[in-house]
Amino acid sequence: MKNAAIGFAMVSALGLAGCKQEQAPGVYVEISLKNDADIDRYVVFNPNIKTLEECKRSFGDSLPSIMANLPQAIPKNSTVTGWKCSLKDPAKK
Repeated sequence: MKNAAIGFAMVSALGLAGCKQEQAPGVYVEISLKNDADIDRYVVFNPNIKTLEECKRSFGDSLPSIMANLPQAIPKNSTVTGWKCSLKDPAKK
């Protein structure tokens, strides 16, 4: 009986460890850019969008705000040539 209890405790602990998420749920969007600095992409993570379908449907509305608030390293005169939604970080391919 003692061995069964220990086995159950070990299986429960492994099950709980498997439930941990390494990152918050959300969608990554890789924005393709054209500019004089040869910075050809910018990646944003949006934790408020949970599915690829929702990203494809709604991200275009957010694009003007994102482009207005680019980091200093990205030229302000950058133009968007496209964008792609992903559940995984494109930088970790």
